[in-house]
Amino acid sequence: MRKKLLTGQRLMLLPMLLTLLGCEGNLRTTPPASDIPPLSAQARQPATPSECLPTCSAALMNERGNWRNSLTLPTSQALPASAATMR
Repeated sequence: MRKKLLTGQRLMLLPMLLTLLGCEGNLRTTPPASDIPPLSAQARQPATPSECLPTCSAALMNERGNWRNSLTLPTSQALPASAATMR
């Protein structure tokens, strides 16, 4: 019985192994950094305007964190809709 189980497990691994080996030749490699052209001026992010202070960005990130936390806070359990009609 044990030998039959081990043989079955090995047979299940065979298709997985063959799939991995079949995809091995199709793997893409990342080109070296020297082959990647620089961004055009139009695609680059503009410089930060002088009216944008670092404290402004920090306050915005803090506010976003508060909003995110408020969305994940547990809410109080309300009565089921049928409870209001049972009076």
